Amino acid sequence: MGIYILVHGGHNDGSVWQDVIPFLESAGHKVFAPTLAEPEETSLDCHISEVCGLIEGIRSGERVLLAGHSYAAMVITGAASRIPERIKRLFYLDSAFPKNGESLYDVMGRCGYSYRKFGLSPAGPFIDPLSYDEELIRLIPKVYVHCTKSEFLAVGECIYKELKKNAARDNWTFFELESSHHCMQEMPEETAGILLAGEVRESSKPDPVD
Repeated sequence: MGIYILVHGGHNDGSVWQDVIPFLESAGHKVFAPTLAEPEETSLDCHISEVCGLIEGIRSGERVLLAGHSYAAMVITGAASRIPERIKRLFYLDSAFPKNGESLYDVMGRCGYSYRKFGLSPAGPFIDPLSYDEELIRLIPKVYVHCTKSEFLAVGECIYKELKKNAARDNWTFFELESSHHCMQEMPEETAGILLAGEVRESSKPDPVD
């Protein structure tokens, strides 16, 4: 049995995963989909602490599969850097991936886009820089899910291409879904199949892309 922690993106809550959870649970896994504090009332560091607290509350020594959608890439990267010994695999769903010291909006800027273009708010967690141990994160197996019909496709393609340059070195596997940004709602079975590939590989599930 695996333990999955599914972290929502900015201005969402844990309910965005509700259609994915039954597929994971029916495969025998335990699933947590917390709702983090409202972005306007907290910081990136506090969001990371929320997720670390949840993981540390699970049976001592148990390693988890940690997934983050969109902004939650910042959160799961920070959590994995703090407690890498508790992380089995990281899943990044149509998300940013920061370089050390970048904020979410820095990542977007690096790709040539302002958050204002997408009508996003300058809430604290989105402008807070993330400092993390790059070598620790490099060692953890990671999965990136690229949504080819995402509302943030311009940024997503930039991140996707950048990560693929050093995929083997940095321990990445990639999948593509013909989905909007919220693949867990639009394609829940396919999204669950990719998450399950972190524990078992089934022939009916999507194959990774080169």
